[in-house]
Amino acid sequence: MTSPTHTCGTLARRIRLAGQVVATAAALPGLAASPVSAWTGGYVSSNAGFAYVREAATTDSAILGTAPNGRTVDVMCWKHGDRAKGDYWTNRWFYSTVQSNGTDNWVGYVHASLVARHKTVPHC
Repeated sequence: MTSPTHTCGTLARRIRLAGQVVATAAALPGLAASPVSAWTGGYVSSNAGFAYVREAATTDSAILGTAPNGRTVDVMCWKHGDRAKGDYWTNRWFYSTVQSNGTDNWVGYVHASLVARHKTVPHC
């Protein structure tokens, strides 16, 4: 039978070990939390089935990527740009990190009408 002191000592050692692992991981350069852990719940939801991620808040700017419906969108801020029709007419664009299907995510502007369940964000 294990004594209460032995159990407490084992638990304390486990907690110390877990703390050391976390501290070591935090100290390693270049090691960061997965970008997916930062997602805030927004996602692409478009009648066309996709949304362009653009370099600027205009339909004339370069397309950085094409995100299909369901891809996560972390909205950082909004600004007014070209008035355009996505799922509805608006001149609001979200500066966002959008999940790509590769290793790098796209960072650019997405027309506001194509992003569902985004968080409230400030003006850029």
